[in-house]
Amino acid sequence: MTMPAFIAASALSFALLAGALPSSARAEQLAARTRGPASPPPAFLDFCARNPAECRRSGALTRQVVLTPERQRDLQEVNARVNSAISEISDREHHGREDVWSIPTDGQGDCEDFALSKRKQLIERGWPSSALLIAVVGTPTGEGHAVLMATTSEGDLVLDNKTSRMLPWTQTGYLFFTRMSQSNPRAWEAIDGGNIAVTAATRRPYRP
Repeated sequence: MTMPAFIAASALSFALLAGALPSSARAEQLAARTRGPASPPPAFLDFCARNPAECRRSGALTRQVVLTPERQRDLQEVNARVNSAISEISDREHHGREDVWSIPTDGQGDCEDFALSKRKQLIERGWPSSALLIAVVGTPTGEGHAVLMATTSEGDLVLDNKTSRMLPWTQTGYLFFTRMSQSNPRAWEAIDGGNIAVTAATRRPYRP
């Protein structure tokens, strides 16, 4: 994915904060915060024009989904399944031009196509779209990248085509720029803080 010009509880033993805080406080500490509207990626708007049903809000409007064992399994299975089912290929090779967002039908795609596929499959499993947000990030090597963020009671977890291991957004090493609005998938918001400092409370890896 090219870097666009706009770059602008708990009985679960998930060990993010090991029960040191109530679940709601834990989620707040591990949740990305936004700071107002941002321009959607132009290629995303083109995707919505071609696939309007994929860009409508579905399900209840919720700030976060309670990460039950069943919901946890949804994330793990979809992340692993899509990562194994799609072969990574550049848009230039795949479509003959740069920056095309699509849900692959031929088993090939790049980062945003992985993210769109995961979002679609999780929505089909009953997840609300407000908890499934595609985000534009920068990698440590300066590459533009897209991932899916799931907003949960255990914080914002990242589903990434580069790994089938889910991580809290603070643990990815990425610089976070923008993501979908929870209330309207067609609207995007700037992520406050970008690559925030990882506190002692969030240093532990996410281990389901």
